[in-house]
Amino acid sequence: MVKPFHISRRSFAGNVLAAFGGLILPANAFGEGGKPLLKLGVVSDIHLGSESTDLDQALEKALRYYDVAGADAVLVPGDTAHSGIITEMERFARIWSKLFPDDRASNGRKVELMMITGNHCIDGWPGRWNGWSAEQLRTNRLNYGDNLKKTWERLFHQPFELMWRREVKGVTFVGAHWTSLNPPIEEYFRENARKFDPSMPFFYTQHAHPKDTCHGQYAIDERGNDNGESVHALSSFSNAVAITGHSHCSLTDERTVWQGAFTSIGAGCLRCASYGYRHVNGSMPWHPTYKTNVMRPIPNREEGRNGLLIDVFRDHLVVHRRNFYFGELGEPLGDDWCVPLPAAVDGPFDFRRRATKRLAPQFAPDAQVKVAYCKVAPPCAGVSFVGKPMVHVVFPAAKTVGGARVFDYDVKIVADGETLLTRPIMASGFALPEARSERPDECLFNPDEVPEGRDVVVVVIPKDCFGKTGRPLVSKPFRLQTLMDVSA
Repeated sequence: MVKPFHISRRSFAGNVLAAFGGLILPANAFGEGGKPLLKLGVVSDIHLGSESTDLDQALEKALRYYDVAGADAVLVPGDTAHSGIITEMERFARIWSKLFPDDRASNGRKVELMMITGNHCIDGWPGRWNGWSAEQLRTNRLNYGDNLKKTWERLFHQPFELMWRREVKGVTFVGAHWTSLNPPIEEYFRENARKFDPSMPFFYTQHAHPKDTCHGQYAIDERGNDNGESVHALSSFSNAVAITGHSHCSLTDERTVWQGAFTSIGAGCLRCASYGYRHVNGSMPWHPTYKTNVMRPIPNREEGRNGLLIDVFRDHLVVHRRNFYFGELGEPLGDDWCVPLPAAVDGPFDFRRRATKRLAPQFAPDAQVKVAYCKVAPPCAGVSFVGKPMVHVVFPAAKTVGGARVFDYDVKIVADGETLLTRPIMASGFALPEARSERPDECLFNPDEVPEGRDVVVVVIPKDCFGKTGRPLVSKPFRLQTLMDVSA
């Protein structure tokens, strides 16, 4: 990986970023020099269940990487527990103490642990408490009576406060626990505004992304995006950096970083990457037909386990994105990112500017779309289609161009120039380290979705995370009956 650098001429950096369409440039874009104020590890949405799984090893791998990389602090932006059970928090505490006994790294340096709760920690999984007696709740549930305060202080040796403030090597961190606990976010920032040094960045963490910041409008309703309170609170601080989780969006998605009145960064997810979102008028809600008629390969979601290491400077951040499924200490997801500070409204990280000026992923010149009729649906079909005949489309992954990775595809059925059906699918390698991302993709159609007696082609359009489209890949013309005859 490239070494951290120091931007001595921030305006020059901004001009270069703008010239490249606001792309998040590699960390060596402006030279090297200087040491960061601190190194911050970020691992979110661990979702530790009560049972022992290989998730323990993923968490250990992430913490070991932070130890080796020299992290001064580790931030956990919520959903440490999966079902809101005390033993799940105890499980995290055991793993933390194993890697950082007495909050000390292997070389003896102090490592600060900063945590907040998420919806799974506080509200649990829907129906989790049905039928539980008062004694069972008192014994097991984290958010019951005074369990939360007692458990927090016992495991982490920190007071439990709805809003907390910590100082690490001169850098300020503020945390707000899960929204159903009603932390007084706007009131806190209104009353403490003068206590933040305007010449220094400070960090704020809550579980859900601040409304309409990183990852756009994703999860605005059903995924519990915040109601805008944190946006109102932070908009007066261009030096504020919000780090949040909840969405499980992959850190390969460049909408991970947003800048406007302040900076907002998504923390990814250690448990698994979300494969259920797509573009809808520029937003990313759960796909409304994901479980029914949208058929696509679902890779091992656990391969998308990821986290961050952030080098913090006065006037910029260097963001290292890491996958913790592969390798002994994980693997980089791609180039490190440079984020200038403070944030600027309509600056180089504006989504629209970046989407307009950037390049698009493209298929290789020799790429081909293959179409076949299957009497029995292949393994990539959902459970609703097991044993049914399907039209099976296979094509190679589109190539990264100018840093723009393929995020999803539109797969179209076209007859005589008329588009009859468009099926959006996620790229199967989009959440993986770039070196492992070029996996072929497949898409399925019901036979009745392909018109009989007409010449048909399948058109595949690659798109990046902003919806920028590359050149389409078109199959050879075919007729449904001919495909069926060949498979007979």
